[in-house]
Amino acid sequence: MTPHRSSTTHRSSLRTALAATLALGMTALMPAQAQTTSTNRYDFRPVTAEMQAFVTDYRLDGASLRVNTHGNVVYRRAFGGYTLDTRIRIASATKWLSALAIARVVEKGQLRWSDTVGQYFPNVEPAKRGITLAQLFSHTSGLPASEGGCLSNPLYTLATCSEYILQQPLIGTPGEVFAYGGQSMQVAGRMAELATGKAWDDIFLDEMVRPLGLTATDYATSSTAPGYVRTVNPRIGGGVRSTLEDYGRVLDMVLAEGCLDSTLYTTCLPARRFLSRATIAFMAQDRTVGTIRLSEPPSAEGQGYGIGQWIDVNDPNVVYSPGAFGFTPWVDRSTQVAGVLLVDDVNTRVAPAITDIRLLVNAVVSAPVTRTAPILPATRIAATASAPAARPAAAATKRTMQRERTAAAGPAASRAH
Repeated sequence: MTPHRSSTTHRSSLRTALAATLALGMTALMPAQAQTTSTNRYDFRPVTAEMQAFVTDYRLDGASLRVNTHGNVVYRRAFGGYTLDTRIRIASATKWLSALAIARVVEKGQLRWSDTVGQYFPNVEPAKRGITLAQLFSHTSGLPASEGGCLSNPLYTLATCSEYILQQPLIGTPGEVFAYGGQSMQVAGRMAELATGKAWDDIFLDEMVRPLGLTATDYATSSTAPGYVRTVNPRIGGGVRSTLEDYGRVLDMVLAEGCLDSTLYTTCLPARRFLSRATIAFMAQDRTVGTIRLSEPPSAEGQGYGIGQWIDVNDPNVVYSPGAFGFTPWVDRSTQVAGVLLVDDVNTRVAPAITDIRLLVNAVVSAPVTRTAPILPATRIAATASAPAARPAAAATKRTMQRERTAAAGPAASRAH
């Protein structure tokens, strides 16, 4: 399926229209026929227009967007046939959630990031015994990246799937190669089960669902049943279904550096501490440095990777974890933005448009509270150091130019898994 017009034409014409509309005082934008929550502090009408065009031009069933900045949810809106409660498969955005669940187990002292495969699988071959938990969750374990027959296969359990994966030959020396895939995380999930004595579903319920108040997030990616559905072989790196608000709650905590009270940046009551600041920072450290990159999504070529999350090589303050169907969560500490764009399509098709929307969100939240028209993505390159931007002008220009080159290359250059 293709959009009504080419995505390049759409982005160019939409940016021109938005700039003209802003110059006229934003009087002509039509309201979205959607559920909405917003704030008067920022002018999100350009974002609303971009989201409307995104759904229309790509003939999407719907989409939704949630934006938190400086600890406050300032935008929450659904478009097309979606509501704010629409629940979809999120593919590799699962990795961030699973990593956070593991991090909670680590902070409780039941696991360590330095724990090895050999400690939990004593019969594994010697070359694999030294693989660490951190390597399993950063794609640097040397285990095959290609997804074998046991992932999401109900004929396997998490235990038997992990055993199957560990029987496959290494593709490189652990710690020296980077190969993006989901198999190594399956082994990490099984290590968490063995360390806690719990099934993965119970770990996720105890460490994520209950403390964060998630109401529609589980690993039953192909199910349409309501509530939390258990899975005998949960796909640790790609099997979650979730909603805009559930994932947004997770990112609120990440933006608040591990605190459940997202508006408190200097203090956090002990009872409201979900993860330590040190753990949040540890997970965002790039583990690809010095490795041989064997496989990675084209859209992430050369990007860094931490524990369950990508790291923007041009700005390490930006971490993200997009899925193969377009679902895109991100945290940008430079602008203090946590965003979730919920869509179920094909990432290779919609990724360039999502990049534009992310840039536009940053432009809006970087605008003064006087509601001066924000600098749109198409004009950011021309911005001077005195413009209302959250980053130095040179850094913003470099990053924008790189993203626009990626968008110009077309959807084929924008795959993420």
